[in-house]
Amino acid sequence: MLRSVHQGRTSLRTAVVGLALAGVATLAPATSAVAEDPTAPASARGTQDHVLYWNNALLDVFRKTGGTPGPLTRGGAIMDLSIYDAVNSIRTIGKPYLTKDTSAAGAYGALNSAIDHAAYTALRGAFPNYPQADLDAKLAAAKALPDFGNATDRARGEKLGTNTATALLAVRANDGSADTTPYVATLAPGHWQPAPGKPAGAPNWGKVKPFALASGSQFRPGPIGGFTSPDALLQSPEYAAQVNEIKRIGGKNSPNRTADQTKLAHFWANDLDGTYKPVGQQYDHTATIFRKYRPYGSSFESAKLFGLTSAALADAAIAIWDSKYGTDWDVWRPTDAITRAGEVPNPGIVADPAWQPEEQDIAGNSFSPNFPTYVSGHSGVGAAWAGILKDYFGTDNLSFTGGTDDPLAKGVTRTFTSLSAAAKEKADSRKYIGVHFEWDNAAALNLGYKVADEVYGTILN
Repeated sequence: MLRSVHQGRTSLRTAVVGLALAGVATLAPATSAVAEDPTAPASARGTQDHVLYWNNALLDVFRKTGGTPGPLTRGGAIMDLSIYDAVNSIRTIGKPYLTKDTSAAGAYGALNSAIDHAAYTALRGAFPNYPQADLDAKLAAAKALPDFGNATDRARGEKLGTNTATALLAVRANDGSADTTPYVATLAPGHWQPAPGKPAGAPNWGKVKPFALASGSQFRPGPIGGFTSPDALLQSPEYAAQVNEIKRIGGKNSPNRTADQTKLAHFWANDLDGTYKPVGQQYDHTATIFRKYRPYGSSFESAKLFGLTSAALADAAIAIWDSKYGTDWDVWRPTDAITRAGEVPNPGIVADPAWQPEEQDIAGNSFSPNFPTYVSGHSGVGAAWAGILKDYFGTDNLSFTGGTDDPLAKGVTRTFTSLSAAAKEKADSRKYIGVHFEWDNAAALNLGYKVADEVYGTILN
């Protein structure tokens, strides 16, 4: 018996009124952490954990969809929060995000089927142009995993998972993600402009309704460097120092960058379509950490971790894009700042028209991501990820070894002593690859950690 649960936004409740979801539920008491569940059957754990299966399948969706982080993380959050609400209906592990079916309490035999159909339904709705045949194949593979439920259990789980995802998709139907208002660039020197012939990347994403934040601007950082006008910024010694740093360490084949700095720059990039993208790397590393620190963890634990992680990444993307497009501090990226330095009256910078960033495609062509520089997307999502995992596990000191999808870093792994160390290296990588300034990264790290703490303190717990 499924109903909407108020999460501090009246629109969540009213949006599901009229859905064909029967019954009434009561809000479960919040829990601050998820302990290992000794009653969870073995087929809800480890390699048989369907939550981990679908979050790995999600990476394929990212690879084949491509584009900017916003739509990808929106789809990931819809999937993981749908899974969470289905799992939370079977055993209470925290506050419902949107819905709770109290009639499913204790229906452990329905667990895997509920996860499978919540994920499948959510992905069908969140990525309507994604090949249905591929999702059908992923669903079939999930159903082929060992399952302790009988046919009746599985039918019950299918209904539960489908209903939780359908309810969340209905709430998100008019969340602003379909806004196609064209971007109007400021053409004066110093301002960011889209690359010729390429559209600005998701210029309206900062206006999308968040999953936990009050708005995308809730933690909006102040102006770059604290300067009150573009002219004051562009003529300052501080701006010159920022530009010259990237000119020195971020150029293609720069002799001032160490071999390890070049390696880490590409390890964290994942900018090319066909990779699991920068946000997919955070999902991948989340699974790595969960397997290491919860080797016997059940779907009840992983559902909560990925629900929180997905919501934090999605809201971070919205907040970052608010800063990129919703403000007046649209400073150009390092490439233009260096090659066109003569157009800005700053004696501290000498233009180099031939300079190119280390960021490149598989053919060796340099490029910069086609959206404004402030704040850094990589840095912000890295901090949101580190912050939410720190909150979930209760410590920052989780060492792990993670991988990458970037074609220029095939087979590379890197080891980190803490979550924050990984986030900081991801931020630094954007300087070594030549596409961001230090203040882009610093502001984004601060923003991402704020988003994570707000998500953790607002939903599910």
